[in-house]
Amino acid sequence: MRLDSESLLRLRDQLRRSGERRSIAPPPPGKSDPPSDVLAIVQRVAPMCEVLYLLMVADEHSDERELEVLRGAIRALTEDTLRTPIIDGMLERFEANANQYGREARLAQVAALLSADRQDAEAAFTLAAVMAIADESPDDQERAWLEDLRQMLGIKPARASELLGELGML
Repeated sequence: MRLDSESLLRLRDQLRRSGERRSIAPPPPGKSDPPSDVLAIVQRVAPMCEVLYLLMVADEHSDERELEVLRGAIRALTEDTLRTPIIDGMLERFEANANQYGREARLAQVAALLSADRQDAEAAFTLAAVMAIADESPDDQERAWLEDLRQMLGIKPARASELLGELGML
């Protein structure tokens, strides 16, 4: 599976730029919990974002570029609704889930949720490919996780190629 299509590289760069900026907006006075509409947004995108987190830590190493791409993806998925403290809280929860259940088991759990919706599954797979190239060069572990994810999501190899821009469809 090629991970160097122009489309993927362009998307990676766009997400990285979005993820570079930090939004630090304190909660309104007297409110420490996010409003219910923000919680609904977090709940909606959390499975897709957790897949990206799991791919980011698949090689047991993550750097600032990968974190920027992940933050940028979260901002893109939520139309820039979530602020940095909420994103940080999501990442902490993803880490706790991985530690509690194991990364492989957690990937299977989250992929099962995403596979129920074809659009979500394909979006998660495409963004996971971008995450794999966030640090410029995906290693064998990241490639293996991406292939496992493709299979768990029920995406056929030809469709994966289309999604990743190999056939010039992006």
